[in-house]
Amino acid sequence: MDTSAIENYCAQHTSAPDDALRSVYRSIALHTVNPNMSSSPYQGVLLQLFTQMTAPAIAVEIGSFAGYGAISIARGMPAGGIIHVIEANEEYEETILHHAQMASVADRIRLHIGQALSIIPILPDGIGLAFIDADKTNYENYYRLLLPKMRPGGILIFDNMLWYGRVMEEPETQLRCDRSTRIIQHLNDLITADPRVDNILLPVRDGLMLCRVVDANNSHQ
Repeated sequence: MDTSAIENYCAQHTSAPDDALRSVYRSIALHTVNPNMSSSPYQGVLLQLFTQMTAPAIAVEIGSFAGYGAISIARGMPAGGIIHVIEANEEYEETILHHAQMASVADRIRLHIGQALSIIPILPDGIGLAFIDADKTNYENYYRLLLPKMRPGGILIFDNMLWYGRVMEEPETQLRCDRSTRIIQHLNDLITADPRVDNILLPVRDGLMLCRVVDANNSHQ
């Protein structure tokens, strides 16, 4: 079965981005060095729908690149909602803010330039949705820091949790099983065994791990 054909069919039968989002995505394609780092329109719709279903007053994105994912989440938030966007690379600051203006969501975005490990602890509690698409080596650290700050019923979404299929390789026999692969494998196992969340790993793009917070104060470590 041709999985690329299935993905194209799914995209064709998914709500299309409006003119503003199309303009943002085109700007990313034209003016960034690695536009493939951006969330796709298909993934953007998924993020917006998740946000609309959970209606978070507070959301978080770690690893924004050019802002398409953050914009998609911001568009799904209720009136007065705020998404805290954390981006380590200061070179993207102007781009993110420009795209937020293009999409008319600048008032919903609080941009933090710096290291997420230092910024997450100072974010407000009661986070309703968090989307993580940043350095894979810190994924488990982000999970451990974010989970206690989530509200019950809140959603954590981790991108790239299939890691180009490498998560299925045996580390003892596969040379490509690098540190990032081992970290993602471990986090997939950790999340699945964690009684504080219900989870599902979705084969969307490079894998989305979706976690619904049941009880962030459980004593599980």
